[in-house]
Amino acid sequence: MPLDPVRVRYVTEFTKLSLWYVHKVLHEGEADFARAVNTRVNIYRNTSLYDGQNHPAHGEVGPEWGEVLARLKEIYDRHRDDPSSASFEAEGLALLWPCLEGRLGRGQGRGGSRPDRPYECWTFDYNRPDRLSIHIANVYRPRSPLSDMRVPFAASLFRLLRDSRTRRPEVEVVRCGSWLNSMPPFQALFPDPWMQSARPSLEVRYTMGHWGQFEDRKGDFHTRNGAAFRETGAFPYACLTCECPIEKVLAHLKKDPQISQIAQIQTPSAKSV
Repeated sequence: MPLDPVRVRYVTEFTKLSLWYVHKVLHEGEADFARAVNTRVNIYRNTSLYDGQNHPAHGEVGPEWGEVLARLKEIYDRHRDDPSSASFEAEGLALLWPCLEGRLGRGQGRGGSRPDRPYECWTFDYNRPDRLSIHIANVYRPRSPLSDMRVPFAASLFRLLRDSRTRRPEVEVVRCGSWLNSMPPFQALFPDPWMQSARPSLEVRYTMGHWGQFEDRKGDFHTRNGAAFRETGAFPYACLTCECPIEKVLAHLKKDPQISQIAQIQTPSAKSV
C-alpha cells in the first residue's frame, strides 16, 4: 500500500524540525545528547520501534533504539561546529527514515476515527488521583475541531466530563496541559477560572502538548508555525496547564443549547471506559 503523501511530508518536516531543536538545546547547554532526543522532542513515537506504551523518556526500550541514538550522535558530533543544523537534519533524517517509514507503512499516526475513542477527539486519564486529565487528537481530519466541528467537539467533551462525574464522583477538577490553551477558540470551551489558573510549562517535553502545534488540521506539517519556531526559537503557542472544577465547565458548556442537544444524540459512551 502506498504511503500517504500528506503524512510523509508531516513526518519528514517534523523530524527535521525536531533535529533542529536538538541541535539548538545542545548548543545552549544541554549536556546529554540522549536526553535531548528522548525527552525534548517527539521523534521516538513516530518510529516503528514505539509499541504504543513504552518510551525512552521513562526507561529502557531495547537495544535497537540505543544503536540508533549512538549513530545519530555520531552524525551530530561530525556537524556540531557547522554554522547551521542543515547537515545534521539531512543525515539524521536519512538515518531515522527506515524506522519512520516503517510506522507510516503500518498506517499508524495521529487522529483518524476509531471505535476505541468513545469521546472522539478526547481521551483522559486519572494519573493524578484528584484530577481528571484530558488530552486531544483531531479525529475529524481534514476538518478542524475548533471551527466547523466545534459543536460535536464541545459536545463530546461535555459527555466525557458528565461521565467522569458518574464514574469517579470524588474527582472534582479537570486539567489539561497543551498549546491549545493558548488558542482563543479552545479557551472559549471553558469558563473564566480555566484561564485564570493558567501556568506555563517550565520544561519542553516530547508530548504533543508542546509539539502538536506543528501538525495542521489535515495531518500535514504546519509550515507557518515551523518557520516561526525556527526564526524566533520560541514555540508559537505556549504550552499552558489549566484546570477548573468539572461542574463549572459543564455549566459553561450547557449554556449553548446546540452542545447540549448534540451531547444527547452522540454515540453513548461506555461507563466502564
